[in-house]
Amino acid sequence: MEEAEEDDDRRARREQSRRLAHEGEACRKNRQYTDAIRLFTEALEIDGAYAWAYAHRGAARAALDDWEPCCADFRKAVELKPDYGWAYARWGEAHRMNASYRLGRADTPPDWREQHALIDRGIELLERAAELSPGSAWTFAHRGAAYTYKYWLEVMPRLVPALELDGGPAPEARGARGGDVAARALQDLDRARELDPGYAWVAAFKACVLALIAREQPDMTPGLLEARDCMLDALALDVDERLPIHAAAAKLMSCAGTFRESVASALRAVERNPADVFSRYFVAAGLKHMNDPLAPVVIEHTRKVLESTRSEIDTMLRGLDVLEGRESGRSIVSRRNNLSVEAIALVAFDPTWSDLRMKPPSPPGGREPQSRND
Repeated sequence: MEEAEEDDDRRARREQSRRLAHEGEACRKNRQYTDAIRLFTEALEIDGAYAWAYAHRGAARAALDDWEPCCADFRKAVELKPDYGWAYARWGEAHRMNASYRLGRADTPPDWREQHALIDRGIELLERAAELSPGSAWTFAHRGAAYTYKYWLEVMPRLVPALELDGGPAPEARGARGGDVAARALQDLDRARELDPGYAWVAAFKACVLALIAREQPDMTPGLLEARDCMLDALALDVDERLPIHAAAAKLMSCAGTFRESVASALRAVERNPADVFSRYFVAAGLKHMNDPLAPVVIEHTRKVLESTRSEIDTMLRGLDVLEGRESGRSIVSRRNNLSVEAIALVAFDPTWSDLRMKPPSPPGGREPQSRND
């Protein structure tokens, strides 16, 4: 009798854990990542051997680039379930995304080598996922994306040696390897498309690979036009317009020298997202290349938009410093010059700035105390 009651209790707890985890998954799919993590955690407090909850909490943490906890969750998931292809695939993709997040801070040779290490580990994980789930178009698509990123890491030091990426121009030995990596990327992306012919994201990513390959050719035009055609294919497949393909198409078509198509795609991207400053730039650049009489007006307007965006970004960066306690001394009066309307609204309404809003300005001729960032 007692054993039956214990079995009923375990079953009830397991069902409760599953219910919480599936609520968490609904939140994850709706990009409510903090709620998802909380629900997955509650599920795991009930059932600490629930591999599915660990893997999906890892995916939620990866979306927030909560790096170490994300890896710990995926590692636990595959320890509990060694044949868990989904967990390996998302863990591999997390490596690619983490590498891209870190790229903006990669300014030394060790940082650049870390980029290579991250993407190589991501490819290893995605290869394991492909072995376990050979019919998963998502896995092949994202392994193709990882190989694309690796190829980009290989060729960028050669294409822009002035940036001194990886401590200087890449050694010649990397050239053949880069070609092999590009071939692997195309092979995986083509395999994903075979498994899912309507996979628009795959067509868009393949266009990126083709553009990189073209950039290394003496005459880039044929390769860039092939990449453009692939991007147009992606646009045709994205019938629900769920992907930000128009912005990518504008950039690619500008590189290919087809400026009329670039402007059209960029305008479409701006219609969908008026805050898309990259697409606004390609509208202005395309019109200038076409010698359109409206180009000077559009360039001036674009310049104002970009300057406004820079003001908003600077304000948000300082807001993050305030939130982390790295800046608290200066009054907001010091920010009144060159603030955009949106930046002024941030300072006026965002609770982040509440203490500084009340801080009186420095006396005339006086000097504000220095913050720790000065």
